[in-house]
Amino acid sequence: MKLNRKFYAKFLLVSIIVCLISIFGTALIDTNFGSVITKDIKIVDSLGHDIGLTIYQPKTATPENPAPCVITLHGSYNGRESQNFISLELAKRGFVAITMDCDGHGDASNWKENPMDAFFLVTANPGSSFEDITTAPTSGMADVVEFVYNNLAIVDKSQIGIQGHSLGGKTADACYAYYKIQEYLGKPNKIAAVFLMGNQQLAVNGSWLPYLNYDPDDVLESGDEIHLPYDVHYGVSAGAFDENNYTTEAGGPWTFPSSNNARVFINELDNYNLTQTESVEVGKIYKGTVNGSDQEYIRALYQPKEIHMVNPYSPASTRNSLDFFQNAFTAPNPIAASSMTGQYSMILSVLGMIGFFCAVFSSCCLMLTSNYFSSLLVKSPDDVYMPQAPQTAFTKFLYWGFMAVGAFIPITYMMKLAMWIGGHKGETFAARSLFGTRIWPQGLLLEQSLWSATAGLLTVGIFFLRYYLSNGPKLMPPSQWNMKIDKKNIWKTILLAVCSVGVGYAIVGFGHFFFGLEFRLGNFVIRWPAKEPFLISFRFMILYGLFFFSNAFTQNIGRMVKGRKEWLNTLLMCVANSIGLFCLWIYQYYTFSQVGKVPLNSARVMQTWSLFIVQTVCTIIARRLYLKTGKIYLGALINTIMFAMIACCHTMTLNVTNWWF
Repeated sequence: MKLNRKFYAKFLLVSIIVCLISIFGTALIDTNFGSVITKDIKIVDSLGHDIGLTIYQPKTATPENPAPCVITLHGSYNGRESQNFISLELAKRGFVAITMDCDGHGDASNWKENPMDAFFLVTANPGSSFEDITTAPTSGMADVVEFVYNNLAIVDKSQIGIQGHSLGGKTADACYAYYKIQEYLGKPNKIAAVFLMGNQQLAVNGSWLPYLNYDPDDVLESGDEIHLPYDVHYGVSAGAFDENNYTTEAGGPWTFPSSNNARVFINELDNYNLTQTESVEVGKIYKGTVNGSDQEYIRALYQPKEIHMVNPYSPASTRNSLDFFQNAFTAPNPIAASSMTGQYSMILSVLGMIGFFCAVFSSCCLMLTSNYFSSLLVKSPDDVYMPQAPQTAFTKFLYWGFMAVGAFIPITYMMKLAMWIGGHKGETFAARSLFGTRIWPQGLLLEQSLWSATAGLLTVGIFFLRYYLSNGPKLMPPSQWNMKIDKKNIWKTILLAVCSVGVGYAIVGFGHFFFGLEFRLGNFVIRWPAKEPFLISFRFMILYGLFFFSNAFTQNIGRMVKGRKEWLNTLLMCVANSIGLFCLWIYQYYTFSQVGKVPLNSARVMQTWSLFIVQTVCTIIARRLYLKTGKIYLGALINTIMFAMIACCHTMTLNVTNWWF
């Protein structure tokens, strides 16, 4: 078989051009066409660990004309780039906006046994750990506030706000609690405004308290508790369909404005005393004093119609944040909250992601036209093994029946396997934490990749069961499968796979080093790898490889039959790969819509959405390269390397001591 070198050269060129359009277009939008300066830096926290920051500095912010500042923090398994949308919009309005990596994420080097300490340690009863920055569970946010307060002359020190989504929201609570206790101890409170997105004000057993119950001796009801008022601007964006938060005595999150917690939030202001018959008005800026203060503060409750993971990328949630901070602070360049351009940056970034996948595939095909790699090609398309379509009623029943079994059985144990892996520290941790092992120290990925690996092996077993039941050894003996590969071509396959993925990451590296950008769709991010996650990805390739090689085998050797149109073959396999997961989502969110609570662990279900992308792209790449090489290995290996790197370089890494689950 000969490939059209000119075609694939043009294909690669177009892919690179698409990526460059994405990079340059995103860079223009993210700098507001030159009026905002963006720069990536690293600072060292109080424990000596690095924290990665991106600073969005409007040119109007100078030492002579300092501007308000907002520090934003992402949610679990994410990175600081998820806060780019709101940061750009704040900077356009004259704010200095700073995004940061949480401990254990992105470029933050402080790995912990569990970076989600804030969820466990932060309640409305903060204790002695909050008296020192090295022990307060602020995941580096207090260190960033200190850096801004002490080192950035372009920032108005009296107008520093913090915002967080999900994990970042609880961390923002912890950061404010730390500074409020510092104020009680005679030091300045450096926080003037707090905005929570996809999380809630500090609570005890789910009930919001109108004050911080500071407990210096860490023994509740010992008589030394000190009530510290929330004398700060506070806003909450509570998604109407947030499956993680806001389910109270009032019912599902869509009823949150009529809940007691919502009333407590507004009643923190001296001017209000909402009763049980009253609901909080969504979007209203409530103003008043706090605990007899001289200064007036605001409270605002927003309710965008969206689920939890959409918050950071949603125009509605971004509008809410802009509305809050432009009311809490004096915006140097006030612009209507509805006037935004950040969404176009996200669209261009998705375009770049498509270009990345196309560049990996087209560069592989182009290199296959070279004399060195051409030995991997089949001599003729007729040499590619294609199983015969089932002919009898019995073999058709086996074909479709076993395909359905392979699609649905893995999803039945997905959550159980995840909870077993995540729950090795005991039942109380199982429902809320994700833990890894020393070999695989990224808990979420360990759960997903181990499930994928077992699912892949299961489908291979199902294939052989159908194979023998349908008298396969006589109809299509393994000798026809073209599975053998000589040693020389093994090394060529490995080299070609590495080079192909390398082309894609060369483009990513260009965007990273010159513009500080990456390609992303929500929290599915293709970013330039830091050293540690890059090395960790090699370990995860073992588990990823089990799935991608198994999947390529069962699809190409067993399911994609001769005589069926190729686009239909590919579409059918994309559906078979994803339909079980799709049904899981339907079950999760239909139940949620009916009773106001999700039946399955919400964090784990939410984080599976990116598997839809993985399952689709891997199917296309594996199939197209199988048709060219007649073997499953090249496509499966490219998928293994590429998706292991994508996953490992954008998630939470843990400081793990256990070798087993």
